[in-house]
Amino acid sequence: MHRTPPDRTLGAELALPLGAVAAALLVTVLLPADGGAHPAVALAAFALLTLLAAVPARPVLRPAVALVSWLFYDGFVLNGHSDLAFRSPDRTGLLVLLLAALAGAGCAAALRLVRRRP
Repeated sequence: MHRTPPDRTLGAELALPLGAVAAALLVTVLLPADGGAHPAVALAAFALLTLLAAVPARPVLRPAVALVSWLFYDGFVLNGHSDLAFRSPDRTGLLVLLLAALAGAGCAAALRLVRRRP
């Protein structure tokens, strides 16, 4: 019988693809035909999405979760028409989303600590 390691759960394996789908859906919600949401509001929404997707993700995938969120945020919210750039707002968005993934890692570590305590 093949046992799965405790850190390899279905949620950990699907966090990146489900995060990408959620980011695509978030773009469609934030960008209606009238011009879309303010970039700061959109960044906050993407940061929350990144945090939620990073909690169950494997540690090695957490930066990728942030990068996928940034690609959708930068390509569709900031620059439109799927254009990517690396100006100051683009770098700020990447930093915020990486910090959100780091916060997700902290939440995951806290959850593991609580589960291990008697």
